Amino acid sequence: MATKRAHVVKRESGWAVRKEGNTKASKVYRTKEEAIRSTEKLRKEGSEVIVHNGDGSIQDWKKSKK
Repeated sequence: MATKRAHVVKRESGWAVRKEGNTKASKVYRTKEEAIRSTEKLRKEGSEVIVHNGDGSIQDWKKSKK
């Protein structure tokens, strides 16, 4: 089974959470911290979360909590 992943990425309007394979963000948050907090449910459900810096580079890779 393929690992599910979500990305926290910078957008002009804030920080977006986008599931890998989707073209649109699930939701856009005002701050990076809010976006990261919102991914806790995804991690509990078995997804990994990749947090990016504003320039697109990877800041952190959070493993699934499942």
